[in-house]
Amino acid sequence: TPMAEYIFEHFSENFKLALLSRGYKRSTKGFLLADNNSTPELIGDEPFQVFQKFKKINVAVDEDRVRGVKNLLKIIPELNGIILDDSFQHRKISPKLNILLTSYKKPFFRDKLLPIGTLRESSKGYRRADLVIVTKCPINMEPNEMNLFKKQIDFNPAKNVFFTTISYNKTLFGVKNIELNHFKKEKILLITGVANPNPLLDYLNSQNINFFHLNFSDHHKYSKNDIFKIHKDFKNKTIFTTEKDYVKIKNLNLDNNLYFIKMRTEFLNDGDKSFNKIIYNRFN
Repeated sequence: TPMAEYIFEHFSENFKLALLSRGYKRSTKGFLLADNNSTPELIGDEPFQVFQKFKKINVAVDEDRVRGVKNLLKIIPELNGIILDDSFQHRKISPKLNILLTSYKKPFFRDKLLPIGTLRESSKGYRRADLVIVTKCPINMEPNEMNLFKKQIDFNPAKNVFFTTISYNKTLFGVKNIELNHFKKEKILLITGVANPNPLLDYLNSQNINFFHLNFSDHHKYSKNDIFKIHKDFKNKTIFTTEKDYVKIKNLNLDNNLYFIKMRTEFLNDGDKSFNKIIYNRFN
């Protein structure tokens, strides 16, 4: 999703774009085009987050990607591009551009197939990619290490390998916007329901924020019981959370002391220039 958001941030002003997602853990089935009545429960937390942030793009969900693409093109025939979130294994779709994301700490060439590792298919499947992006890299990653990654990926020289890192906004967002430094003398409650909260934990530690972490599973559906327990155990605490979690929690009576931390993808070594050029050419 952060990579999809990067594309929308840089190209939605000049191109008519759409996001198509499964809408993981949503309460509905079939094709849905997001509108003003959409909620995280109806379309999924990540599609809803994108829908709220980018007003010029269309957001749709469908567990059948082929049907979803056909419906989007039927409803909005003038689309320049459809971004499919997490669809590398969806072989019924032949995209104009296949982007493979792999993490710095556990790249696919050091991983194993399920259930021993986390790969959904053989690592040889990376050859279908047009681009490989190594995510969550240290901001000071050395060129020699980048070259070593490229050799281990053993990619076709005509293709591209990029390196990105996570950047966090030092302004927190909620009922009001406030600087992170404001909370350095407080004990904060951090609530996350994401696959890997470690980069956020590392960031808050690097900023000398004193926090207790309440960790839920990815795409967790927050219930009234969750909120009651948080009120009971952490009364009057300032609460930080992720943008994805915020869209689900904000209507459950935690608004007065609830803030979310924005994250974004940043390319290392000016890789954004080459990447943006490739994307621009695909949309034209």
